[in-house]
Amino acid sequence: MKHISKFQYAPFLIPKFRYSTFPFLSSLRYSIFNIRYSIFLFLFLPFSLPAQQQWTEPVNISNLGGYSKDPDMVIDHNGVIHVAWSYRITQTHWLIMYTSSKDDGQTWTEPLDLLQNTDLWMSQPHIACDSKNNLYVTYTYNTIDYNNMLIKMLIYDGHQWGDSIVISEGLPGSDYSKVLVDRNERVFVFWGYASQFMYYKYRENGTWSEYYCPFCDSIDTFAFSEGHVVSNNLMHWVGASLSANYHGERPQYYKYNLANNLWTYPEMINNDTIVVDIDISLNHSYVPETAYRKKSTIAVGVTIDSTMHTIKEGNNWSVPDLVAGTDKRQVGQQIAIDQNNDVHVVEIEYYNSSDPEGTLAHYQKEKEIWICKPIDSASHMINFPKMIFSGNNLYVAYYKGEVVFQGDIWISKYDIITNIEESNQPTKLTIYPNPGKDNIYIEFVPLVSHGKNNQPQHIDISVFDIKGQHIVTLANKTFPPGKQRLLWNGMGKNGKEVNNGAYIIRLKSGRNSVSQTVEIIK
Repeated sequence: MKHISKFQYAPFLIPKFRYSTFPFLSSLRYSIFNIRYSIFLFLFLPFSLPAQQQWTEPVNISNLGGYSKDPDMVIDHNGVIHVAWSYRITQTHWLIMYTSSKDDGQTWTEPLDLLQNTDLWMSQPHIACDSKNNLYVTYTYNTIDYNNMLIKMLIYDGHQWGDSIVISEGLPGSDYSKVLVDRNERVFVFWGYASQFMYYKYRENGTWSEYYCPFCDSIDTFAFSEGHVVSNNLMHWVGASLSANYHGERPQYYKYNLANNLWTYPEMINNDTIVVDIDISLNHSYVPETAYRKKSTIAVGVTIDSTMHTIKEGNNWSVPDLVAGTDKRQVGQQIAIDQNNDVHVVEIEYYNSSDPEGTLAHYQKEKEIWICKPIDSASHMINFPKMIFSGNNLYVAYYKGEVVFQGDIWISKYDIITNIEESNQPTKLTIYPNPGKDNIYIEFVPLVSHGKNNQPQHIDISVFDIKGQHIVTLANKTFPPGKQRLLWNGMGKNGKEVNNGAYIIRLKSGRNSVSQTVEIIK
């Protein structure tokens, strides 16, 4: 085992057990004296659109009829969604399951039992992919037997799943893994050991490194939760710490230099007492922002939760911003930052500790106020959310059950309109006549992605008003290569004619999208 000098790195240890609104984009700031002037502003000046879209109807992606939990999700470079989770056969017999969707979550493959495990408890799967779309799934092997509990990995090479690889060899009692792929295609696996220390190793060019234990000689205990890799060879983490110098867990930030395998000294975000749930995302300036679950003691033996948000400002962190109040139990906090640099927070909310009924809630800040929009709810339990942002969409996977120890993995999607600057838009979408009265023709060439210019592609063409509200979907299907043409008759999804004004027509193919405006004058 290789120890690193404690002055060279930031320690962090046992990762968490995941308990796991009207959102907006910036409002138009232009004065509108009349419809002609507003169209002029719309067509010729940069603007941003407040997204008033809805979360899609949740889709059951497991459909196993038993107890599924702990979903993890990744979207590969072809836009395919991959989800892994654990599934209970008996109290001590759990499987690792997997499914995927090639059409942005509309249809899913039959759940696959990755291990064909007949009697052991496998748990806590995590999934990642590299630039070639190879998949890496880590999990805890033999969870119930501490003396033989290990971290293992499965690799999918695009054609088949390989045999299990032991990652924490020689370290029985390892659990709670996390897998990440850096910009140099190195596969990192992190895990907890002996409920005290955090270990990791990485795979480079098919060869595994020795394992490392940051800050193994620390008096304090440091835990990791979530990590992100960025292009400047830095890996950012958040987690928690325990110390004899203070009571309760405190939020911590860690930074890892991938080039020289060095960790900065741990940085306490603030003095809030937290409970496990903390997540990190990086904004467009690669500045970390966090959302976490704060625990406040209001009386002896009585605590309340609140969800907080903070951003790193130079060498310090901003004063925590209250996202959601303290009138309920809140768990599983997740954070994502979209293409417009807007922050989204998702969490599970229970009205009290004894009531299992819960709500999956989405928060986004509008005019300095965090606005909540429910995504889903369950009369018994809704838990284990995993949220990611990819290709103009937020995706959230979670467990939902209506009876004890019975429920499936569900997924919902939130489509975000991109801030559009018309002069920079590609010319693959042509709209005429513009302005027009009713019959508007839309000519397009399916957007080329990853060498697929000679293959059929799934295309979504939708119409939005200038507030970002969805008006109608004109097409959501697979088109052959080459120039295509559609007709919009000026009707909304309710079958009624739309009002005079400006509208946005957006073509989306996989992770690519292009938008153009059209004026309706009758």
